[in-house]
Amino acid sequence: MRQNTNKLIVAVMLIFFSIIACTKDLDVTDQNNPTTESYFKTAAQLQNGVNAIYSSMRAGNLAGREWFFTHDMRGSETASGGAQLEAPRAELLTQPTASPANSVMTSVWNGAYQMINRANLIFDKAPGVTDNADLVTRLVGEAHFLRAWAYFELVSQWGDVPLYTKTITSATGYAAKSPAADVYALIIQDLTAAAAALPSSYTSADFGRATSGAAYALLGRVQMQNGDYTAAKTALLNVYGKYSLTANYNWNFDGDVKDDKNVTVATGHEFNSESIFEAVFVDKGDNNFNWGYVGEGSTNPLSTVRNQEYGITWGNVIPSDRILNEFEAGDPRYGFTFWEVGDKILTGVPNGPLTLTPDMMNIATSTKGGVTEKRFFRKYNIYEWVNSGFHPGGLNARLIRYADVLLMLAECEAEVGTPAQAASYINEVRARPSVNMPPVTLASHDAAIKAVMHERAVELAIEELNNIDMLRWRAKGYYPSIAPDPKPGQTTLPIPSNEISTNPLIKN
Repeated sequence: MRQNTNKLIVAVMLIFFSIIACTKDLDVTDQNNPTTESYFKTAAQLQNGVNAIYSSMRAGNLAGREWFFTHDMRGSETASGGAQLEAPRAELLTQPTASPANSVMTSVWNGAYQMINRANLIFDKAPGVTDNADLVTRLVGEAHFLRAWAYFELVSQWGDVPLYTKTITSATGYAAKSPAADVYALIIQDLTAAAAALPSSYTSADFGRATSGAAYALLGRVQMQNGDYTAAKTALLNVYGKYSLTANYNWNFDGDVKDDKNVTVATGHEFNSESIFEAVFVDKGDNNFNWGYVGEGSTNPLSTVRNQEYGITWGNVIPSDRILNEFEAGDPRYGFTFWEVGDKILTGVPNGPLTLTPDMMNIATSTKGGVTEKRFFRKYNIYEWVNSGFHPGGLNARLIRYADVLLMLAECEAEVGTPAQAASYINEVRARPSVNMPPVTLASHDAAIKAVMHERAVELAIEELNNIDMLRWRAKGYYPSIAPDPKPGQTTLPIPSNEISTNPLIKN
């Protein structure tokens, strides 16, 4: 599981393994040994290559496991569930940065570059595919979006990183680190191209693919992290009003679940009106997870172990005292985000409900408002339907949702000098029917930023955004001038030691 995939040529080979696994009819000379020259001849084959990029995104290196750990351990919303938390994850949680040998961080690095190399292969091969021009245009747009997502994961957390825009075809085809400004420039170029090429929506058969709305929303996030709030606002306004908040907050975090007899017990509300981009997971009902971290073929389903890691059997991660105490009294989002002693689980199945007691929960305690007891994350968990020692889940990861867009717009308005408009966007989020919190009134930059910080914390808790928010706000000097620094001394991540040892152009 800890393979050194820094030699990016390996990523090219993995593409073909995944393509062979899901394609029956290959228009190639030797069907048993496809090559980059013999395979990508049709739009359908090109689509298999793009599907392989999504597969990398959903595999264990990234959204399936290590990606959410890297973000959540580096943010301020988590604490250790106990001694069972593995050392490299604990290091990310407790230290301002990681050691270069940290395996969790290295997995994200490897997964991101695998996505990038697979996307670059699409750019190399797409000009030679002529049988379906409209589909090819869309597929290239998807590849631009996915490469941008991967590079943003790298530049936002590492800073200067190697920049590859062509497929690696040689074991010596290394690049040195490029300035973060150059990486941001490529990301912005990619997302601009994606927004122009991608449709605004798909039929159900293609749900989960990137849309123009996803490209604009990610572009807004990127421009904010890059410090250009005017450009971010322009991008985000292309999304404003095109989506809507769901009436029920919890509909953003339920979905595909099977019980232990492989019977679907929750169809959920995935791809709802608030969803802008989701990483697709499937509860296959076989208690299997792709521990090889390579994906399972470009169209095969993948599950996630997030519900295990943040649940009450493995119990690796629990809410921090800080995030628990961030919620205002009476905010319904507290109950949508956390479970605690006395709450009921298994409310969605005939053999429930079941009241939580301390002895049912293999986790440490936390403290809210002076009350110390056991609590764990409800978001993205499956205890409404399944209470099992091991059950990989199928809840889609909502990587971008409309509430985030509204709060990004609020931050942009605060930064460009219109705090009253920032309040308007915040109040849209607070007015969701299932939330219905009192509106805020804002009259200054600092008050607006403080309100954005609070609202992002309670609305977007444990959604893998707090880490980059903290890095952005620290760079702006908002710790401690506007809020206490939740992780003093935090810095960007170091280049992984495996990359340093194999890439002669990087000295760290």
